[in-house]
Parts: sequence; C-alpha cells; structure tokens
Amino acid sequence: MNGISTPYAAAPLPGRCAPPRLLLLPGLDGIGKRLARLTSVLSPAAAVELVRYPAQEPLGYEQLEAQLRARLPPTPFVLLAESFSGPLAIRVAAAPPPSLRGLILASSFARFPLPCPRWAIPLAARLPVKSLPRWLRAPLLSGSLDPRTAPRTEERSMAAVSAAVIRHRIAELLRVDERGRLRTVQVPVLILSARADRVLSRRAARALKAHCPHAELLELEGPHALLQHRPERCAEAVLQFMERWI
Repeated sequence: MNGISTPYAAAPLPGRCAPPRLLLLPGLDGIGKRLARLTSVLSPAAAVELVRYPAQEPLGYEQLEAQLRARLPPTPFVLLAESFSGPLAIRVAAAPPPSLRGLILASSFARFPLPCPRWAIPLAARLPVKSLPRWLRAPLLSGSLDPRTAPRTEERSMAAVSAAVIRHRIAELLRVDERGRLRTVQVPVLILSARADRVLSRRAARALKAHCPHAELLELEGPHALLQHRPERCAEAVLQFMERWI
C-alpha cells in the first residue's frame, strides 16, 4: 500500500478545536486522482486523508483490509468509501477500531447488484476497462450520452494502474458479498446514492439500506461518479454527517 497521504489543511468545524478527520477510500482505480475537487471543497472544514492502493500489486479485499487497518488513526475519524471500496469499508466498520465514528458509502454496494455466475467471473474480469471508448464511458460514469463528458485517456486515474490490478479488482467486486457484515455495523452510516447511476442503479443503495436499517439514505442528482460530478453537494452532506457524529 502506498500509505495515507498528508492531510489537507483544514479549519475546524464551528465549536471544535480541531478539524474532524476523514479517511477517503477511492474507487476502482485505487488512486483517487479525480477526487481532487471533493478534497478541495472539504479541506476548509475537515482533515482529509486519501488512502491509495498499490497500482502494480493485485490485492483482494482481505489483503487491502489488513493494510488499511494497520494505518487507521488512533484519533476519531470517519470512513468515506467510493464504489469499489464500499465492501472494504464495511469490513472495517463491522469490527471497528475504537476511533471509528462513522461510515459513508458513496455510489457503492455490499454485493454487486448484477452478480455473475462463478464460471463467468474470469471472463468478466478481462473486460478492457482501461481502454473503453469515450462513447461507452460517458453514460456509465458521467450519466451522459455525450462522449465529451468522459475524461480523456490522459486524464483518467486508471492510466497509472496496471491492467492486471484492474482485472483482479473487477473479479473481487463481482464475487464479494458483505451483506452479513453490514448487518452487524453499529456505527452511524450515511449512504450517498446517485439517481442517474448507470453502473449500479439505485437498487444497490436500497439494498444497503435494507441490510443496515439505521443508515441514512441520501439520493442526489448525478451519475455513478457522484463525488466527482457533485463535489459541493457531497461535501455538504459529508460535513453535516461528521458534525453530528465526531
């Protein structure tokens, strides 16, 4: 694991002597390059630390969990997990360290809503995700039929991640099922769901809510890449959640 980055400069929320701490777990790319706008919006009020996964080493959820747990802070913090990282965050929250105060799942899942039969997982995991044409990436990630809304190849955060790592992560998310662990989560939970999510659909968020009844569910206008396309609104929801629970 490349470790946790230096926290962004932050000012405390009203009435607090120190800013609340937010650990941000990225999506499938594992780098979070396109989350810069969100961290910029959050940074005046929260100490944001972006967790990055190895770009050249194929690791499953169990291995990523072990590396993440070794780096969790002893001071109070909230976990914010995007997409692929949701099951990883659920694993941590199901057996939480004393310092974990809350869990936020953004455009994520406990079990992928379109499970593949086991025999099809190796085939599905070989999809050329890194080289998908812009006309296909646009509706999936940007919620638009206009290919210009999809990031260009040189702007994509997956560019620095090996194809073997991406394929391994796809196979992992297709077979993962953390619904049992989700039922045991006791910390406060916020679910951020995108109304125009063409990757997961809104069923994934409703399934999260069904297996974690005490969770708050907030549906926002936007595509699967909600944190990238609605950073201001997402930051507002995140900060309100953190203010209540840290």
